[in-house]
Amino acid sequence: MAQPGFIRNFSAVSSIAANRLVVVSALEDFHVVAATDASTVFAGVTEQGTDNHLRIDVVMTQSAPVEFGGDIAAGDLIVADAEGKAIALDLADYVGETQIHVAGWAMETGDAGTIGDIFLAPQLIATIPSA
Repeated sequence: MAQPGFIRNFSAVSSIAANRLVVVSALEDFHVVAATDASTVFAGVTEQGTDNHLRIDVVMTQSAPVEFGGDIAAGDLIVADAEGKAIALDLADYVGETQIHVAGWAMETGDAGTIGDIFLAPQLIATIPSA
C-alpha cells in the first residue's frame, strides 16, 4: 500500500487519467502534462484524474500507485510509456540519447494493467558526448 508523502495540486494542460506519471510542463509554471517518455523531468504520479477545471493532485515524494504499461519486476527503474503508464527502463531503447529521466523504482512485480507501487526517486541518467 502506497504511503504518499508530499502531494501538490497542479493545473493540467489537458485531461490526465488517475495513476499516471506526469511531467513538468514547459508551457506554464505549476502545470503538468501526462508523461510520454523519459525525456522530461518527472513531477510525480496522479492520484485521481483531472477534475472539471483541469486541476490534479500529484504525489511527488515517497511511494505512489501507478498503472503498469508492461511487465515490471520489483527493483526495476521506471520510466513512462506513451500513455504515462510505468514501464521498466531498458537502456537499449535509448541508444544515442544524452539524457534519460527516471521516475523511480518498482516496489513490486506486476504485468501490464497492474496498479503497483513505485518509490518516487527522480533521477537523470546522462551520457557525456565525446568531443
